Amino acid sequence: MADGFPPPGTFDRARFESRLKTRQLGHTLVARAETGSTNDDAWEALQAGAPDGVVVIADHQTRGRGRSGRSWHTTPARGLALSIVLRPGCDRSVISTVPLVAGLALARGLDALGAPTRLKWPNDLLIGDRKVAGILCESRRVAMIGDTVVIGVGVNVGESISDFPEEVADRATSLRLAGHAITREDVAAEFLNALEPLWTEHQEGDPRAALDAWHARADFWGTTVAVHAPAGMVRGVARNLDADGALVIETAAGSQRILAGDVELDAMSGAEGA
Repeated sequence: MADGFPPPGTFDRARFESRLKTRQLGHTLVARAETGSTNDDAWEALQAGAPDGVVVIADHQTRGRGRSGRSWHTTPARGLALSIVLRPGCDRSVISTVPLVAGLALARGLDALGAPTRLKWPNDLLIGDRKVAGILCESRRVAMIGDTVVIGVGVNVGESISDFPEEVADRATSLRLAGHAITREDVAAEFLNALEPLWTEHQEGDPRAALDAWHARADFWGTTVAVHAPAGMVRGVARNLDADGALVIETAAGSQRILAGDVELDAMSGAEGA
């Protein structure tokens, strides 16, 4: 602790519970030393009868995954690997916007810990222009249960530069590298504290409210972006989010909505953000 940062170690359940302020989310916690994927474990926990809002956390995740088949590296006991099971009820329309709701919740949770971040559509959080967190949401219709979503969150908390694989070291960062002496337990609890009211509002109140809040927080609107979409590269000016969470950009051919893809700033635009 001499440098102000906690040493590697197992997840401190007592510290997490002391900070958790939710009514439901996270009150059932599965904490493991090592696993393949916390998302897979969350699905298994659901099948075994775990309640809505169960959270799975692992010190070491060996087969963590990101979007589009990518892998997500978790440094043992330094990165946060967390998955939570949520049931969206009868309205399947909210499923497509879950990554944005989760991203907003994580950003607000980190705000509460004094670590402001930037949102990057659709599922990344940045400090400066480097990635500090990513989100992977998976949905299934489960027999006898119905539509269910697992939100997987990976946050670089205590990593040093040498902890990152060479292929991502030039574009990744951690809360520690940004000067924030924050524990995995605090990040997990504050994420859930922020997620619960957002999720309730998204299901039972105005589903547009979280999207409007996400839009208001993001800082790349009006800039030229390049989107690596499944159908190919699309370049245009980022304008808005639609009701499904799609990115609306203005291209030379007119307005276009992008449902999935990776956003990069167009280097020729000279704009900052995204």
